[in-house]
Parts: sequence; structure tokens; C-alpha cells
Amino acid sequence: MKKQILSIAILILISSTANFAQTVEQQVTKIRNLYAATNKRIDKGIKEKTAGLHYAMWTVGGERDGQQWSAVGTMETRDEIWFDGEPDPEGGVEDVRKLVRKIVSSYKGAAGIHTRSEYLFNENGELLFAYSSNDTAGEDGTRVEEKFYFAKGKLIRVVRDGKNVDAKFSAKDFEKATGESENGKRARNKFAIMFAE
Repeated sequence: MKKQILSIAILILISSTANFAQTVEQQVTKIRNLYAATNKRIDKGIKEKTAGLHYAMWTVGGERDGQQWSAVGTMETRDEIWFDGEPDPEGGVEDVRKLVRKIVSSYKGAAGIHTRSEYLFNENGELLFAYSSNDTAGEDGTRVEEKFYFAKGKLIRVVRDGKNVDAKFSAKDFEKATGESENGKRARNKFAIMFAE
């Protein structure tokens, strides 16, 4: 009798683990599909000058003025923001941050420092995906890339070194995911500031 109960418990555990993995995979697939559709809409809008998402940019620094910053040399930080709809609070949009669909943030500095992050948001303003690339993070100066997938504000997958991590996240995974999430929200807040009265 005990062996049967133990066997049933093991089967239930295996079944629930498989369902969890499938659920995460399904969620990640939906996010990837939305990411691809968003990029397609951006590309179509750029090509045809219509039917795309609206575009805004927030930038600091750069080489345009011919000056260098004393601490870092020539430096540029840029947030490119694609949004859906008119940011008109009078037109029924209470929170213009919910219009944001994608943000690409980049930083270029002296000594080859170059970082790039991408953030994907859904129509409810929830962060679904964050991508981080750092050209100087590797010990030998190679590019380090990480991807973070979120569902309802919770981390569901980390892709590091081409490998998926779905459940056993390290403290470093949570720290980096939280940092990327905060950076995405900060960039989205800059967008809201552009249209504040």
C-alpha cells in the first residue's frame, strides 16, 4: 500500500513539473511571438511611413557638439521608445506609460564600453521581456548577453550563455532581472515626462 501511494505521489510530482515546464514554455512562446510582431510592425512603419508604432527618443551626450565629458570621454546614452497611440490624456489615456510597447536603451562610452538593453511591454504596461548586452562584461572583453522573461511581474525564465533557466534562479539572476526591470520602468517614465504638462 505504501509503495502504491509513493508511486502515485511521484507520478503527480512528475506530471506537475511537466505542466509547469510546458506552461513556462507556452508563456515564453507568446512573448517571443509578441516581440516578433512588434519588431515587424516597427519595421513596416519605418519602411512605409505608416502603420507602425509611434517613435520618441531621449538622448544625452554624443559627438554632435564635438565636446568630450572629462570623466568618460565621448559618451552617449539613448532611449528609443516605440508606443501605440496618441499620448493624449484628454483623449481617454490616463497613463501614457501604458502606450509604450518597446524600448531600446544604449550607452556608449570611452574604452569601448557599450551596453544595450531592450524592453517589451504589453498593452497593460507590464514588462514581459528584457534583454541585456554588455561588451565589456566578459573577462576577456567579449559580449555578455542575458534575456529575462516575466509573467505578471514575476521572473519565469533567464537565458544565459544560450541556456534556459526556468525555476532554480540564483540570487544574481533575481538581482539582474530586478535591475533590468527597474531600468525599463525608468526609461518608460522618461517617456511619460515628455508628455507631462
